[in-house]
Amino acid sequence: MPRLLLTLLAASLLLVAACGDDDGAAAGGGPRIAVTTAVLGDVVGQLLAGQAEVVTIMPRGASPHDFQASAQQAASLAGADAIVVNGGGFEEGLLSVVEAAAADGVPVVEALDAAGEEEAAGHEAADGDEHEHEAGVHFFTDPLLMADAVEGIADGLASVVPALDEDRLQASADELREELEVLHGELAGVLDAVPADRRKLVTDHDVFGAFAERYGFEVIDTVVPSGTTSDGVSGGSLARLADTLRRAGVRAVFTEATASADLAETLAAEVGDVEVVPLHAETLGPEGSGAGTYAGMLRENAARIAAALGR
Repeated sequence: MPRLLLTLLAASLLLVAACGDDDGAAAGGGPRIAVTTAVLGDVVGQLLAGQAEVVTIMPRGASPHDFQASAQQAASLAGADAIVVNGGGFEEGLLSVVEAAAADGVPVVEALDAAGEEEAAGHEAADGDEHEHEAGVHFFTDPLLMADAVEGIADGLASVVPALDEDRLQASADELREELEVLHGELAGVLDAVPADRRKLVTDHDVFGAFAERYGFEVIDTVVPSGTTSDGVSGGSLARLADTLRRAGVRAVFTEATASADLAETLAAEVGDVEVVPLHAETLGPEGSGAGTYAGMLRENAARIAAALGR
């Protein structure tokens, strides 16, 4: 019995530590919203500014595919008024704890559910084109798909968190959409420096599909094919990819800044005259850096892509 009591006491203390900010949120009258990724954390933080406490579970630099929640982070998810997730199985390491929280009654809002819905319904894009864009799990590399996701997140949270002011939330979503549409125009202008025949992307893994579709690029290959890991890439596969790069006249290989660039550098050395360029995509850069916010991340990526392929 003493051992059981000690275990229960430890668990209680852990839950108090994990939810220690709840008292402050309650005192201010606002709910507590947990967000899985750093990218969504920045956007949802802007959406809910002044209305709720937003807690981001994954720290900057963490890979969404293999991040594992600590007991404290799991308790934070379980104690939230709602959870915002990317969706599509993107947060692989968090699926079980999010599902456990949902089973206990915590509402879950998926950003992917709404990404692309506005344009699929004929919404006029900021560039004047009316066409549907497919929203994969990496929809966030396209700011207009993120704008759609913001609308869906706002609607979802308004329906499951009564403490939120729906009119205020919608006004914030509208303002954020306008900012993202302006950002889209800015990125398109920066990327105009890349000639049509050089708009070919090779990345370390499949993440820039939505970006490529939006801005007229072609992803011709990935260093790590879908369904494999870097450890599973054979020498033969790299040789075939090197041949593809030579024939396509590729000038750069783009890698996730937080991942190892060893394979990409090996490939670049094999091809010759190919630059390895790090980008931030699945997580934000350090706080205060150029890629430290969602908008900053997209600006920095566009600038690096334009510099590498426009030379």
